[in-house]
Amino acid sequence: MSGAQLWYGEDGTPYEYRIYDRGTIWNDVPGNYIFAVMSSGLWVPLYIGETDNFESRLNSNHEKWDAALRRGMTHIHAHTGSPVYETRRYEEWNLIRKHAPELNRQGP
Repeated sequence: MSGAQLWYGEDGTPYEYRIYDRGTIWNDVPGNYIFAVMSSGLWVPLYIGETDNFESRLNSNHEKWDAALRRGMTHIHAHTGSPVYETRRYEEWNLIRKHAPELNRQGP
């Protein structure tokens, strides 16, 4: 699948995320990501995170990967954003506050 999805933060800020299959080979770039599943025609965020390296973070070694798979994760939405950690953390926090993904609220 390809395409894009706008995700809005609690403060109303829109963030454009590209949609990737979960088996995508990633580059070593910083950004934010969402483990997602389509339900009733809408994307549901299962987990929202940030990283300084998609390549080393978005794989089966991720601590929420198996839990996301059990909940139906089919795609990863990725936003190659700022190289500044604080900017990525704000985006992550802003989206979590708005969407309250299940895996950001509890353990595996």
